[in-house]
Amino acid sequence: MVKPSYLYIVVVLLISSCNVDQLDVEGLKLSENTGLYAFPIGETTYQLMELLEGADSTLAIDTDENGMISFSFEESDTIELASESTEQGIDLGFFVRQSVDFPTSSFSIPLFETFESGSFLLENPNLNFTITNELRMPLGIGLEIYGTKTDDNGDTLRKLEIYDSFFDLNDSLKSILNPSLTDTAAALTFIIIDKTSSDFDQFLGWTPEKIYMDMSMVANPDLPVDSILVFLPPDTIPDREFNEDAQIFTNMSLELPMSLHLDNLAVPVNLDSITVDVDVATIDSLQLRVVTYNMLPFGALLNLQFLDSNSEVLYSLEEDFHVLANPTLNSITFNIKEPEININQVWLTGEGIDALNDTQTIKIIMTLNTTDGAPTIYTPLLEEYTLEVKISGKVRLSYEL
Repeated sequence: MVKPSYLYIVVVLLISSCNVDQLDVEGLKLSENTGLYAFPIGETTYQLMELLEGADSTLAIDTDENGMISFSFEESDTIELASESTEQGIDLGFFVRQSVDFPTSSFSIPLFETFESGSFLLENPNLNFTITNELRMPLGIGLEIYGTKTDDNGDTLRKLEIYDSFFDLNDSLKSILNPSLTDTAAALTFIIIDKTSSDFDQFLGWTPEKIYMDMSMVANPDLPVDSILVFLPPDTIPDREFNEDAQIFTNMSLELPMSLHLDNLAVPVNLDSITVDVDVATIDSLQLRVVTYNMLPFGALLNLQFLDSNSEVLYSLEEDFHVLANPTLNSITFNIKEPEININQVWLTGEGIDALNDTQTIKIIMTLNTTDGAPTIYTPLLEEYTLEVKISGKVRLSYEL
């Protein structure tokens, strides 16, 4: 026969003084035939720096003197004007308005691919260009930047809005310094795209997985179309070969200091080393106990998914539960004084209990939010931040005597 339920109630009352709720890592069989069992499922400590390093190998990651984390990316290119212009039927020996389009360049940000939904705002993201120009004639560049990512609706695209104040020439062109006809040294130009010259913070907050840049060059951008610059004495018309070997050297650097504002940003992390030390067939009911020791500077909702060996979802909790409270921050250094401890207990459905048989990984999905305020409050991420998660189970067993 099945053990009567009233005996289970008596057992619960008798062991209440044993504080079973503290059994977050130690397994305990309370006694023979009580029907109550507590066991650990898994635990892990997440170092924020390690999580970020593991999420993106294409971006360099560093910290400043205060321990704030920063991402960066750098890429250089050399534009051979002679070959580019020849391929497009352009002669840079003539002082006329003419354009050269350069191949599209792109780079990925795998870190953004780990975010499942939501967005964040960076306080001071910068995209910097250093352009070294050997071309001895007035020059302007056109720049278009757009990002793509894949969501539930398929591939989507968003264009970076560069404000009109960024451009100083007609037709949305940015002037580039050039050497004069008699100079031998190249001219250097620095260009910065940030949230004052564009919606760069909002663009990155959309979390594009890949960013593309289309750059074009317009020689003699101030000249009307089909007109030729006239050289008056004592100036002489330059030799046609004077720009033959001219090159443009570009260096692009992306700087992402991790001072940010999070808005329902869903971040998954996996708990791989799990154990279920009980015969699932004997479980009458199961309560998951999730204990978090939060030293991250934000609060969160949490959901759990049970994954099989192929990372297919076997079971998900029906509702998120509040698991991380915002810990107290030092308002100057942003150091966390002590962890915020939170304990949640969630009953599994029969479907969830059955899924335990084939569960290899528990996927923890944290939906993160920083402190709200007006104006927007930004919180720096420090390398010392950690999150410790412990998951255990308490079951009532149903078995024949």
